[in-house]
Amino acid sequence: ILITHDLGVIAGRADRVAVMYAGRVIETADTVELFEHTRHPYTESLLASIPRLNQDPERRLRSIPGLPPDLMDPPNHCRFAARCSYALGRCRAEDPQLEGPDGGHTFACFYPRPDREGWETDESAWARAPEQPAPSEPNGSAPAEISPPVPDEISPAVPEEAAPNGAGTATDSILDVRNVSKEFPVRSGLILQRTVGTLKALTDVSLQVRRGETFGLVGESGCGKTTLGKLVVALEKPTSGQVVFNGVDLAKMHASTLRREHRNLQIMFQDPYASLDPRMRVGGIIGEPLIIQHEGDARARRNRVSELLDEVGLQARMADRYPHEFSGGQRQRIGLARALALRPSLIVADEPVSALDVSIRSQILNLMKDLQEIHGLTYIVISHDLSVVRYLADRIGVMYLGKLVEVGTGDEIYARPAHPYTHGLLKAIPLPDPSHERHKEGTPVRGELPSPVHPPSGCRFRTRCPLAQERCAEEVPQLHSRGGQHTVACHFPLN
Repeated sequence: ILITHDLGVIAGRADRVAVMYAGRVIETADTVELFEHTRHPYTESLLASIPRLNQDPERRLRSIPGLPPDLMDPPNHCRFAARCSYALGRCRAEDPQLEGPDGGHTFACFYPRPDREGWETDESAWARAPEQPAPSEPNGSAPAEISPPVPDEISPAVPEEAAPNGAGTATDSILDVRNVSKEFPVRSGLILQRTVGTLKALTDVSLQVRRGETFGLVGESGCGKTTLGKLVVALEKPTSGQVVFNGVDLAKMHASTLRREHRNLQIMFQDPYASLDPRMRVGGIIGEPLIIQHEGDARARRNRVSELLDEVGLQARMADRYPHEFSGGQRQRIGLARALALRPSLIVADEPVSALDVSIRSQILNLMKDLQEIHGLTYIVISHDLSVVRYLADRIGVMYLGKLVEVGTGDEIYARPAHPYTHGLLKAIPLPDPSHERHKEGTPVRGELPSPVHPPSGCRFRTRCPLAQERCAEEVPQLHSRGGQHTVACHFPLN
């Protein structure tokens, strides 16, 4: 029994599926049948809410409005009716039972999705509802198979002048990370501790983030993404190198100056359950940055908190509640409101939707895009979900064991991956398409991530790379241009 909100995992590994909503099974069928012939509007909406690799970044993700019903007092009619685009009067008066014309595919809906010829249904609800994208639309072509490389004549990377989506120019950078390394001592002993090694979390990382753009960081757990995010907002100091924000090196700032600068640098933490103080009311959590920065009087702060709650889609009266009274998606909205409180220019979003289900995730992603447009925000989005980063980011950096191995636009990274590691990550993405998942060719990245205490010599990916040669063990590859904004650190990049 596999319990998950990742429909791509279900598509490739489950024989049968039961879709649940508000404490009830609302549709069940064989996996292929469910994905190809979806009948319940909730299942259809879940599938349509998933970011796809071929998703048009300009097109909003479909999301399910509202919230699930309160199960302390559940409705005595269809529990999805309040959020369903196709609900009619009967849906708010009667409770549909789990049944269907085919004993193997059952669904609890009075007006199921019209699908097969011969399956009777009342299509009036679907005819009057807004046109929706089909849930079985293509997921995009899979990355090409790795073939033996032909070494390119590569030249040093040259910064591009034009930024994507109007994000500014290469000289209009809000953040400049220059040759940053971060090491942590490894100690042994319970009482008399001694240093026995050094964990190399980041090694010689350089990148620029332009004002108004979204820069995505992807990679496996332990690759250094979160450490880099903490350095950007000055929660950690680099062992060497510089983190330059608005032309000033953060590590050289006096503590009082850095505290004032934090009004322009904010972070959304990964876990919406652990990042909110359970002893504080939500109004106090959101208003705390205003108190620290001496913003306004008590009345002005209360008004600002109400304004922020409204902006992220919550009600002002919720300011008096505690975090445990909110769902995961609502808590993430609270975290976003707290990050926006001081009107920052850059927000680091560390796995902003990893703990959320599919439908709530699409709401948060759409909200982040809307707020970026309204406030001119710059985002650094850290995630292991490449489809989420594809939807949000203008440019993407791929990290492996503390180093950047590839940087480029979404089209460059996803359609023409040049590094074998990037190619492997793309192959590993589970897509909500049983046919694709069960006939997937090629293999994702094999083996385990090496220890950052003793990283491999030369190219750090060589111990897991199917294309590694002798040169890879002897020489550290540097980022070189592949044309456009695309750079890769590989001696033998993919053609």
